[in-house]
Amino acid sequence: MKKIKWFAKELSPNMDGERVRVAGWVVRTRDLGKIVFVIVRDSTGEFQLTFKKGVVSDELLNIAKKLTTASAIITEGVIRKAKTKFGFEIIPEKIEVNFSATPLPVDIIGATETELSKRIKWRTLDLRRPKAVAIFKIRSLVVAAIREFFIKNNFVEIHTPSIGIYSAEGGADVFEVKYFDKKAYLRQSPQLYKQLLVGALEKVFEISPAWRAEPHWTTRHLCEFISVDAEIAWINGIDDVLDVLEDLIIYTLEKVRKEGKGCFETLGIEPPNVPSKPFPRVEYEDAVKLLKKAGIPLEGKEIPGKGEEWLGKHIKEKYGTDAFFIIHFPYEIRPFYTMKLEKNGKTLTKSFDLIYRGLEIASGAQREHRYDVLKQQIVEKGLRPEAFGYYLEAFKYGMPPHGGFGLGLDRYTARILQIENIREVILYPRDPLTLEP
Repeated sequence: MKKIKWFAKELSPNMDGERVRVAGWVVRTRDLGKIVFVIVRDSTGEFQLTFKKGVVSDELLNIAKKLTTASAIITEGVIRKAKTKFGFEIIPEKIEVNFSATPLPVDIIGATETELSKRIKWRTLDLRRPKAVAIFKIRSLVVAAIREFFIKNNFVEIHTPSIGIYSAEGGADVFEVKYFDKKAYLRQSPQLYKQLLVGALEKVFEISPAWRAEPHWTTRHLCEFISVDAEIAWINGIDDVLDVLEDLIIYTLEKVRKEGKGCFETLGIEPPNVPSKPFPRVEYEDAVKLLKKAGIPLEGKEIPGKGEEWLGKHIKEKYGTDAFFIIHFPYEIRPFYTMKLEKNGKTLTKSFDLIYRGLEIASGAQREHRYDVLKQQIVEKGLRPEAFGYYLEAFKYGMPPHGGFGLGLDRYTARILQIENIREVILYPRDPLTLEP
């Protein structure tokens, strides 16, 4: 395939005398009268164009003098060794320019830090900063590693509907949409579909958007997010699911450490350590006791974000790891499809949350696969069995014991990069007030 352009990272002093076609955005210019130096940046790095009177045409020199920051420029020229920080320069023979307006609404040079909300509004410009590029290259690497892990472990990738007539969680926090003459909802997760599909494909995964109509204003909640979902048939219990999730975390972090080194250097942070198996398991009731002792109240029976953060520090001090599981949550705060666990006279569930660096990034369970029990649990949760149509009916026909998890890609990426506000790692985040861009 013909090379459209050379990327900055591909150029080197060893290419002295080679003719190349390069492109990018003007970062800065230095006009010394008879010579103009122009630093250009693309998504992989920077290079220098040198316009010298007598070497380039007067027309090119005049254009160089008019260049504005962020102008898009395409250059065909020759590489020459030079005493620049790159070890070379490019002598232009031909250029095309789409001039940028001035002043810029956000800083792309790095001299100042524009506030996040404004950078998101002008995301295209923001992504011309090396640090912003590094964030989304790491995100891309995480997704690639996740997909690679599942394929290597014989999972089948699935793509299920985003619009349905019922909600996975059975709650009110769903976005209602008009579907011709019917009422439908944007999915909260692909949960119900992946359960049906595991009844034939045995091991499935999906990486896709999900929606929650929750009026949260925190740095860790959004109305739209990317969920990594997996479901596994023929399990003996949640340990089989935890084992897969542990392997997935280890695999992705190892790949990120190996292939994302340059991005971490750009961001000025250390790559994350890779935890060892097995990750610590903390019973829900024990976690509650620890939080009570620390003076951190629950939100109903839910562990709050502050509690997850405190537990993360506690586990780090005790076990030296950033990742651990909270297991066996009460049935009353888990969805209807979660398998019950009777323990010490209490109705718990075969469920878990994965806490990584003080934040819940994944949640899962063994599912209830027995038709009669599942139907009864739907009723117990105050829902109508008939509202779940063919999903419930499928459990009459030999559904295997199964379980799985959903992992929040956005939260996971943010934790890997030690970024507090999840919006930083999402191109165009959606929260209760944000529908544009």
